[in-house]
Amino acid sequence: MKENLKYIVKLSSVALFSFLKINILATFSTVVVAIMGFILLTKNIDAGHSAHTSAIPFLILTFFARPVGSILWYLVCIGSPFLFFALGNKYILQKLSHKIITEKSENLINPLLDRILEKFKAKQPNVLRTAGDFSLEKLKLIQDIKTDKAENKWLRKIIVFGLQKVQLDDVDFNQENQSFTNIIKVKTIQSLENISQPSRKLIWMLIAIQWIILVFIWLTKY
Repeated sequence: MKENLKYIVKLSSVALFSFLKINILATFSTVVVAIMGFILLTKNIDAGHSAHTSAIPFLILTFFARPVGSILWYLVCIGSPFLFFALGNKYILQKLSHKIITEKSENLINPLLDRILEKFKAKQPNVLRTAGDFSLEKLKLIQDIKTDKAENKWLRKIIVFGLQKVQLDDVDFNQENQSFTNIIKVKTIQSLENISQPSRKLIWMLIAIQWIILVFIWLTKY
């Protein structure tokens, strides 16, 4: 028990470090590109037309002067934080899932799944007749896990991450007395085991796109 607690603390540290590293890098890139892009977009705007103009009219004036560059700049400023946050969260969950499934699956994931499914078992239908029955119960289970504060937050996130990837392609719903809990446990473990080594490729691609947009603003007049 003490060893598992230490491991959970270690997981939380890994998650925090990865979150800070990704977001510091992403914030730095976004801020630099946003500032430099703004300077490049506005440097040739007639000062006589813009000297007494407030922020919003000035941005509109910039848009009419450089429409394509302005739209790309707006996308960098507004869209990048959301994309970095989503990609960063996905990367962290993949990293933690891969780490825990290869190191502590038997000690942490399996017992946690057993506890969660035991709580849920009283609510399951007697028979799963269709994929729709299964999907509905899976959604209920995911919601129960998200609100179950008795379990560790990161372990719950990992279980939900695995559940969301569960596929029903090889489930024979014609078999009688299908057990939702048995199916979900096996499928969740399989989906977590199939998670490959996490990659930051998409995050680096997004940073590269930001700088390509900056180069476009610098080299063109559109």
